[in-house]
Amino acid sequence: MHVGVIGAGWWGKNIVNTFEEIPSVSRVTVFDRDPRTYEKFAANKKSTFVQSMEEILDNPAVSAICVASPPSSHYELTKSALLKRKHVLVEKPPAYETHQVEELGRIAANGHLVYMIDALYLFMEPIGKVREILQSGELQDIRYVQMFRVGDELRREGAGLARIQKTMFENGVDVVEDLFFHDAGILQHLFGAVEMNEVEKRCLYHPRLCDTALIKFSRGILPLELTLSWALAGRRRGMVVYDADYILEYDGLKSDAQVTKHSLKTNTRESFSFENRPALKSMLQFFIDCCIGSAANFLGVDFMMPIMKHWERIRNEK
Repeated sequence: MHVGVIGAGWWGKNIVNTFEEIPSVSRVTVFDRDPRTYEKFAANKKSTFVQSMEEILDNPAVSAICVASPPSSHYELTKSALLKRKHVLVEKPPAYETHQVEELGRIAANGHLVYMIDALYLFMEPIGKVREILQSGELQDIRYVQMFRVGDELRREGAGLARIQKTMFENGVDVVEDLFFHDAGILQHLFGAVEMNEVEKRCLYHPRLCDTALIKFSRGILPLELTLSWALAGRRRGMVVYDADYILEYDGLKSDAQVTKHSLKTNTRESFSFENRPALKSMLQFFIDCCIGSAANFLGVDFMMPIMKHWERIRNEK
């Protein structure tokens, strides 16, 4: 396939470089509004760079497009691509309004096109293992789920200035836009549809863009809490599931034993380690497989809509 990538910045560059590694991708055409970005891809063999989005959208050879531009442009670019009969993988958020996602879904369905959101973390092996354990029925009485993505990003070398202050704040992106779709997607993937009960947003380092969000969900009587932060101290990334008989933990920052299942009855622990295969490559390969019809897309509108409704409510919270 000949694919296009619109946006080759902080995350888009990873998409471009990963497509280079996928054998079923023959060519990658890239547009970024800053032409200096192209200097980073001097060694790329499949990638070519153009001076306008139209050179991608109007190119009949390009059959699929990844939209990795600033969030405010996602809806319009996705719509333009779908109307040009291109399959689309879009970064989060896919749009700013739920009715826009529904509209794009209709256009994609009418054109028999793939419309898919970037749900990178669903392609990580530890998340797959957690889902396998939950579906096995071993945990019969889950009482509380805690999920967290606390980055301490502002003090990390190369992250605070380059990623948060330059890329995110300058593009008007807050921590919810950056991270919520990933973690809400994991919760939905593991537990099914959840209700959102309470949101607390904190703007510690920007006058109006929140860098920290504390969100409470529930599924029936089961409480689930999600903490997202660029600013809070102490890097944490993962999940803890508290069951009457087990504590199941996923630690996304560990190099081994990323998933542990601790039996409270026997006080023993079972650990699972993974090779950490590149999740981005797995996701992009899945996107390509969906486009050629060899895989079913489970990351389309049905997956997006519940998360969109939660995100829309969070955006309206002061």
